[in-house]
This record gives sequence, structure tokens and C-alpha cells, in this order.
Amino acid sequence: MANYIQEIKKSVSFIFIPDGPNKLKPNGTGFFVGVKYTGNEKGFSVYFVTAKHVLQDNHNNYFTEVVLRLNKKEGDSQLIKIDLKDIRIFEHPDKDVDIALFNCFPDQNVYDFKFIPDNLIANKEVMVRNEIAEGDEVFFAGLFTSYIGQKKNQPIIRFGKVALIPDEKIEWKEEDKPPKFMDLLLLECQSFGGNSGSPVFFHLNPLRKPGQMTLGGQTIFLAGIMTGSFLQGSQIQITDAIANLISLQNVGIAAVTPADKLYEVLFSEEMVRLRQEQEKNLPPSEA
Repeated sequence: MANYIQEIKKSVSFIFIPDGPNKLKPNGTGFFVGVKYTGNEKGFSVYFVTAKHVLQDNHNNYFTEVVLRLNKKEGDSQLIKIDLKDIRIFEHPDKDVDIALFNCFPDQNVYDFKFIPDNLIANKEVMVRNEIAEGDEVFFAGLFTSYIGQKKNQPIIRFGKVALIPDEKIEWKEEDKPPKFMDLLLLECQSFGGNSGSPVFFHLNPLRKPGQMTLGGQTIFLAGIMTGSFLQGSQIQITDAIANLISLQNVGIAAVTPADKLYEVLFSEEMVRLRQEQEKNLPPSEA
């Protein structure tokens, strides 16, 4: 599993937003995904994927710009400004799905990064074929706001288990916003600020089913994109004058947008057509 972890950490980058003159603050995590061209076994169209809310303000409007921190092969990192107003951001047709992505393929000779190939996306077929269910192990790689890394990104890895794969939408509440019903996976795994947008993986152990052993060793699939944690409010009465004080607590259950929703975006008719056009325009050396 150690090899998986190191590769996955390289697929992750941190997202910052402006926070005053010449200041930035970390706002979440994103990762690279590559979709193979249909006529070129070695060619990929590469996208940067994150939770949609990481790129939006409190009014659900996209920021005019964000900054990505990318690790470099030289051992340090570089801040790269992305003008969101000048690029095409792809979303799911269901606007409540918390996924946003855009084309982004940094120079592999300069930047030390990997992308997750599309054959690792756990769409519905993968979920059924592998009998993925509650109790299976998961992990994710993301930004830890208490320590992002001095010279370069230092993603942390957090582990847990699948707590619920529901067959219905789940009510999701955000502060100062009306609740909405969303397709989510629930994990027994705590997520905190900065983890939003992190890639979440199923880690399928060959001994995970009693009395069975799966040949081929451990397997991973992209389970989804971290949305956030469920917070439970409790009312605390301090005095007669100050009552009903709300205390929000992380209850240890994380919400994840299923990777199948990412698959639906990546393989929508429009994105397939755009990749076909992109492939036709590749220079002869890359086609």
C-alpha cells in the first residue's frame, strides 16, 4: 500500500484564495485525473478536480481566481494563479452535485505530479463488480491546515471505513444556507477544513470477506470527492439571560460525493466530443 500512497500524494495539490493584499489562505484540496484518448493508448486529457464549493464564495459564485500550489521536481513548490473567469469549468447537470473540474495539464518536466487514470474511477459497474459495501476500508489525501508544508505540499493521509452507501439522497446542511438533498457516501472518518475536494479511495483488502480471498492483492479505486463533515448542533443553557447557545461538533462522519458522479461528468456527450476534437488537433509527435 505504501507505493499507492506515494503516487496518490503526488496527484494532490492545494488550493488557495486571495485573503487581502498579497495574502493567500488555504481553501481546500484538488487532484488530477487523466482520461485516455480513444485512439491513442498513451495519450490522456488531464483535468484538475475538486469540490465545487472550494472554488465558490458564500453566494455560490465562482471566485474570479484561485491559486494552485504545485510541487516541483527540484524539491520546492510554485504558486500558479488560475483565472477562473477565463476558463471552462465543468459541472454535473445536477447543480447540487459538489464537483467542479477544468482542463489542467502542468509540464511534467517541471512539476512533480501524477494523475489518477480514469480506469480507477469507481462508477456503478465497479461498485457492483467488486461488491463494495459498508465496512470496506477507505482513505483520503488532503490539505492539513495546521501544516501545509514549508517548501512544498505535504498532504496528510486519513483512514476510515465506509459507514453507509445509501439508496436515496441524504439531507446536507451548510451554515447559513438552506438544506439540500444530495447523493453522498458516508464514511466513518473525520474530515476538517482544508480536506474538501480531496480524493477518497476504496482500499479493498483481499481478505475483506470472511471465508474468501481475492487473487491479485490489495486494490484501490477512486471512491469520490470529499464534501465535508456532518456537524451536530447541541443547545447549551448557560444562564437565564443567555440560552440556546448552539455548539457545533464534528460527529466523525464524513460526506463524500460518489466517484460515479465524476464519471458521469467526464463521460458526458459534450466532454467526450471535446476530447475527440482535442485529440484530432494533437501535433503528430503526440497523436
